Amino acid sequence: MTAPPSLTALATPSRIAATGAAAAAVEAAMLWRFGWSPPLGAYLVFGAAATAVSATDLAQRRVPNRAVLAALLPGAALLVVASGLDTTWWPLARAAIAMVVLAGFYLALGLAFPSGMGMGDVKWAAVTGLFLGWISWPAVSAGTLLAFAGAALFVTVRHVAAPGCRRAVLAMAPFMAAGALAAILVVR
Repeated sequence: MTAPPSLTALATPSRIAATGAAAAAVEAAMLWRFGWSPPLGAYLVFGAAATAVSATDLAQRRVPNRAVLAALLPGAALLVVASGLDTTWWPLARAAIAMVVLAGFYLALGLAFPSGMGMGDVKWAAVTGLFLGWISWPAVSAGTLLAFAGAALFVTVRHVAAPGCRRAVLAMAPFMAAGALAAILVVR
């Protein structure tokens, strides 16, 4: 039996161990941030998907649709439940608005720079917008800015360290995931 095509690049012992360790750290951070509160389940789903999407994008330079859907559908349902349990509906509305705004922003970038931004990044931006938006508008802006700052720093260091890599493709999803996770943990 072989691994699904989206996971074959991850099927080495070192990559599996690194992905598992990263997932455990992200899930522990989500538990620390939310405690045993209603949104915890949704953010555990996001943390797991962020790890899978990042690992796949780093290994294959693509964002798997299955991971995006696995974060979006149950994550959105769990955020609806969390809003219902807290009886606060504005975070859910803000999450939907942020999802559309961030996906639209990345879509515009993808259309303007098709060789630099893929449609998988646009779909992943919708997911990050949903989870950042449920937190707050400052979380949306901080997560987005951190993603681009991290990518810019990485590209700068890569250009200095290896000048021949100027045209190498950049996996953007890990930077979006890291920026979103940092903003979720820090911004209220």
